[in-house]
Amino acid sequence: MRSVVIAKFVPWPPNSGDKRRTLGVVRALRAHGPVTLCAFAGEDEDAAPLEAEGIEVRSVPLRRRPVDLLGGLRRGRSLTAARFWDARLAEVVREAAGDDLDVLVVEHVQLMPYAAGVRADRLVLDMHNVESLLTQRIAESATGPRKAVYALEARALRGLERRTAAADVVAVVSDVDRLALQQVAPHPQVVVVPNAWEEPAPLPPAEDPVASFVALLSWGPNVDAAVWFCTAVWPRVVERLPGARLQLVGRNPSRSVQELAGPSVEVTGTVPDLEPWYARTRVCVAPLLAGGGSRLKILEALAAGRPVVATTIGAEGLEDLVGRGVVVADDPDEMAQALAELLADPERAAELGRAGVAAVAADHSWSAAVRPLFAALGLPPA
Repeated sequence: MRSVVIAKFVPWPPNSGDKRRTLGVVRALRAHGPVTLCAFAGEDEDAAPLEAEGIEVRSVPLRRRPVDLLGGLRRGRSLTAARFWDARLAEVVREAAGDDLDVLVVEHVQLMPYAAGVRADRLVLDMHNVESLLTQRIAESATGPRKAVYALEARALRGLERRTAAADVVAVVSDVDRLALQQVAPHPQVVVVPNAWEEPAPLPPAEDPVASFVALLSWGPNVDAAVWFCTAVWPRVVERLPGARLQLVGRNPSRSVQELAGPSVEVTGTVPDLEPWYARTRVCVAPLLAGGGSRLKILEALAAGRPVVATTIGAEGLEDLVGRGVVVADDPDEMAQALAELLADPERAAELGRAGVAAVAADHSWSAAVRPLFAALGLPPA
């Protein structure tokens, strides 16, 4: 079986949820035959490790010229789709597909315009999020001009999502997203392919009462989560446990995140390796107020043996892990209480972390996650 995958970025290093999901899908397809990945590449991306695995990579640099943005708007009617349109990548996709392609996989609905005119036996759309729902949630919590911009983009994305009829199979990350998509764009073949993780590698218990929020800290929902957590929740934690410390760990922190740094809060900026930061962490947090999909960072934390305190939205798509490594609390005082108790009790935190490791190993491997997709394509498990 010959496959082509269209992605936003070359997924190496796999330092974001987007890249980790793309990498998991590409590796699963590679077990069934040759795979060509077509994506943008920047200074941070490296195709060599993927090519060493036998995955062909064809990439172009990401450029956002006015002519490309206009072309993207014409094809997708969406600002976020327009940001990822480039005629050079479209040509790369057409050349990679050729005339005898078995499966074409499009990662993200905003990249669907690249499928136009490409002939493949089966077209798969892998929706990392129901983007219109995610954007509508951001609009509802935004103020001023941002509110109007996000509301308009949500409407445009709903229009783009209605084009999913062109796909033979649509993959979503959770039942929540499956039901949400059916409200926007009913499709006869929607399968749940949950986010997953490789083999867990638990770390030794942390010595100090340190909490961490690990995320891409330039992305709007993560920025809002960090600001809310540091203003509404963290002071209550420190009040209960004066020695507690918080690490905000992630790439390209926005100015509003950088301004959260203080006596008990460290903003790391981009780090080359997350393991040392997880090693210092007793408990992770996922305080999202908006979002979609399911949270790979929760799986990453649990795989390292770190329990997670999350909001309901933060744990969305991973509800099976509540009580198995994940604690859910939405009220600021309740979240502060749950977090302070775990930070003050290393044995309980370690026990909950071990439960998370076991849950990820049992139920959230990529081999298990892709089975519904392979079944829909008429393929045996990898």
